[in-house]
This record gives sequence, structure tokens and C-alpha cells, in this order.
Amino acid sequence: MTEKTSNISYGKVSIPAATTGSNHQLNFKSSTGLGKAQEYYMAEIGTIANNNKVALDTEQVTCGNNMISAMYNQAAKAGVALNGFDRNEIIQILQKATMLRLNVAAEPHECYLITRNQKVGDSWVKKFEFGIEGDGNDKLLRKYGVDVKKVHKFWVVREHDEFTYPSFNGLEITPPTWHPKDYYSKVTKVVYPIEKTDGTIEWNIAEREEVKINLLAHINQNIMKSKDYTETTRAKLTERIANMTLDELFADQECLKIMSPAWAAPHSRESMILRKMRNNVTRRYSKEFSSAFQELTYTETIDETPRDARIDAEQALEAEVEQHAGTEQIAHTVQFDEATGEVINEVTEEPKKESRATIKKATAKAAPAEETVQEITADDCPF
Repeated sequence: MTEKTSNISYGKVSIPAATTGSNHQLNFKSSTGLGKAQEYYMAEIGTIANNNKVALDTEQVTCGNNMISAMYNQAAKAGVALNGFDRNEIIQILQKATMLRLNVAAEPHECYLITRNQKVGDSWVKKFEFGIEGDGNDKLLRKYGVDVKKVHKFWVVREHDEFTYPSFNGLEITPPTWHPKDYYSKVTKVVYPIEKTDGTIEWNIAEREEVKINLLAHINQNIMKSKDYTETTRAKLTERIANMTLDELFADQECLKIMSPAWAAPHSRESMILRKMRNNVTRRYSKEFSSAFQELTYTETIDETPRDARIDAEQALEAEVEQHAGTEQIAHTVQFDEATGEVINEVTEEPKKESRATIKKATAKAAPAEETVQEITADDCPF
């Protein structure tokens, strides 16, 4: 019998090849559901890594196992067995977490995992959503930034602070200065002091007004999907707001209606802007990965997950409730995509509250939800 195996030392599992028309036995060292899931999926990730001539190290295996634990707990909270989620989706997320060394259990958060409801045909199914947090982008910059020796603590400059920009005299640089005055006013700049391998310091600055580009992209994306706008009215709105400042966009009532709750709500808006400013610095910095496969994984993670509009899911939902309290619109549970921040209007059943993954607290497994999910056989996944 042909054996499918992984050569990673942790969680090595021997999985007999599927035989047409028969159910094969899967042999595991662990006796728990979580342990079996970790063995099974890390063997799959090990095979993918081997095929791309990548050797997983201890840190990467830890990131993978922590992500599986987070998935297992999130599935239990959602009342769905882990095999109720798409197997390929699980493997793709694990590949990103392991290849990029992103630990979902780290504090501060390097990445996040949430569950959300997605309409497929006439049914709602549970999906995992994965993304890189601000500290995850900082970690990637530290590890893979070209000629980066150290990424120093970033500065959060606010509107009442005293700040001077760096000045240049030929190749000589006079560093910027910053004197904080408060910790609550609007953020105007984010400054990343990056120490290079040759001892020089680069001062990478992101400005508040740069976030306008991100917000305009978010608005344009939403109006393209909206049934309330025709091609003509979309063009008129796009032209009207093109030259607005960031604060003018937030003051525009039509724009506020189009924005996601995370952008529109005053109490979450500043956190959104700060996240975008940090991302604008760290993501545009040149990076050099150890393998083409790792670089491809990073590119796909950035391209496929529009994290620009994401903020803490609970905060964004609270903002939506506060804004519309007492109105007819809030008579039903508001559902929105935490990754894009877009409100999902076509709710045919009340979804369960979605939450951030955590592996610090064990959660009792709830009864399976009565919803249509993809069936996965033992040939695919035994959990």
C-alpha cells in the first residue's frame, strides 16, 4: 500500500492513500481531536513545503500548530466540526501562517483568524478569514526587509504634538524630532525608525492624508457593488469626491452611508487610520525572502486579503449599532465582513456572533449548526 507521509519531525503522520470505493484507516499518535488535526494538517503542509524544497523550522511548525488550534477552537465556538470548513481553505491559511512565520497566539497580535458567514447559493456556510495584523507586518519587515538590522518602535504623532521633519545636507541627515503633547487627538503621522545593516537610520514616514487613497478605493469598491448606483451616478460621485481631503470625505453624508461601519464610526475611525498608516510604511518597504515559494505566499496574502478596511470586529459592530440605534434598520442583527468592513444586506437568517480566534481559552464544542456546509469525507480529512 502506498503511504503518504511528511518528513517534518513534529506531528509526523502516516496516511494511507485513498482506495476507490473504500474507507481507509488513518493512524495517529494523538488521541485527541485537536492533536489529530495538528498531525494531519501539518503533514499536509510538510508535503507542500517539501515539494517546494522548503524545510520547515521549529518556529514555522509552532505557527502552524497554533493556527490549527485557533481553527479548532473557532469551529467549536461556531458549532461546526472542523471538517465543516473547506479543507483547501484551511491548508491555504496554514501555508500562509507557516511560510510567513505568523503566530496567531502572539501578543501583540501578528495575525488574526475569524469565522464569518458567506452565502453560497441559497445557503449560508461558515468560512475562515485570515489576515496580517500591524505587528505581523512589523515582524515581516524585521525578518525580510532588505538590509534591515532593526525596526525600532514606531512613533505615533498627533495633531497637537511638536514635530520636525528630517533635513538633508548632501548625504548627511538630521533626524526628525517629536515632542508628544497628548495621546488622544487625531493621528497625523506614523514614523518608523529603521536601522540598516551599515549602521544608518532611515526615517520612514506615513502621513494621515495618504490614507485618503485607501478610503477612496474602499468607497469605489462599495459603490461598484451597490444596486443604488448606476454607471452615471457612480461616475458623478467619483468625480465629486476625487479632490476632497480625508476629513472632508468623513464629513460627507453620502460617503458616510457608503463606508463600512469601521470607517464611518467616529470611535473606530482613528484606529482604522492608524492601521492603514502603519501598513503603508511596512508593506511598501522592499523585502527579500529565502525562497520563491515564500515570496509567492506573501504576495498572495497581500493581494488576496484587503485588510485595509478591517478593524476589531466587535468594535465595528458596536459602532454600527450605536449609529442606528432605535431605527428600523437595526431590527435585525447587522452582519458585515470583518475583512473588508462591508455590510452584508441580504441576511436570510441570523448568523452567530463572530469572534477573534484565541488558543488561550478552551471552549466546549457546541452542537453542530443546522446549515449547509461542504461535506468532507475521511479520504480528505478525518475530523
